[in-house]
Order: sequence, then C-alpha cells, then structure tokens
Amino acid sequence: MSAHDHKAKLMGFGVFLLPLILVKSAVFLIGEVPQGAAATGIGAMTDPGGVIEIFTPVWSPDQIAATHRVEELREEPFGESPLLHPGKISEIYPIVPTEDRKVIPPDVSVQMILRSRRGNVALIHRKRFRVGDAIGADGWFVEEIDAVTRSVLIVHRASDTKATLVVPLPR
Repeated sequence: MSAHDHKAKLMGFGVFLLPLILVKSAVFLIGEVPQGAAATGIGAMTDPGGVIEIFTPVWSPDQIAATHRVEELREEPFGESPLLHPGKISEIYPIVPTEDRKVIPPDVSVQMILRSRRGNVALIHRKRFRVGDAIGADGWFVEEIDAVTRSVLIVHRASDTKATLVVPLPR
C-alpha cells in the first residue's frame, strides 16, 4: 500500500471519528448531552439549579380551531357506514320455490353491494345489477337490494318465486 493510499484511509477514518470526538469533548466541558437537550424540545429539562422546567406549548389559532372542529365532528350524527357490517344478520329470507312450479334460482353469487345516489348496486357474478335488471335469460329479476343486510331479493315473475342472495361474510 502506497503512502498516498495510507493517508487517504486515515483521512476517511478521521472524518468519521471527528464528530464523535467533538460531542464527547462538549459533554466533558458543558456537563450535559447536547443532542439530548436538542432532541427533548418538549418535556422536562433541568437547569443547573436543580429546578424542573415544564414546557407548555403555545397553540396557534388555526390549531385551536382545528381542535374545536374535531370536537364538533365527534358529536355530529353520521349515517351507517357502508364498510361497517354487524357480525350477525337479523333476518335472512330462505330460498323457497313454490310447490306447483319448481323454479330453480340461478346459480350466481353476490360479491358486494354498493350504495349510490341513484340506488344500490349489486355485484352479482362479476356484473353490476340495479333494481329491475334481469339476471340471465331465465326470467329472474332483481326486486330489492338491501345494503344493511347485504342481501339481494330476486323474483321469478312468471311463477312469483322469490329468493334471497346474501353477500358471504369473510372467514
């Protein structure tokens, strides 16, 4: 190794060692850790007399207004969240075909129900359906989409057979 390479390695080592030496000498001369004092801008600090100072923050008018607004929003009544579902469904309608005509409901599943201003939308077998839309060519129509119970009531108009499709809960 040449003298130039040896000198460059020592300089590199010195660049990393110099801040450590400065901090240690400051602790020795001042008597407290400077980075600890700088990092604890909020909280308790002791002065040389042993008295504890408590830092109290000064809030800006915008911060105070934001705090008041948060408190107002906590008291404001909101409707049900479409994402929050109760753990138990209160009522499920069974699939009961009429006795005189055996009409079998279509073999489809409901993935999700979405709320919108124009009415609820059901995602059935990867397609969007609204109330009144036909499900396939077998005569089944969407009669009701209930977002609270996560169910879709379908009806076979020719036989007046009704069936309920329910969004399955995650397991």
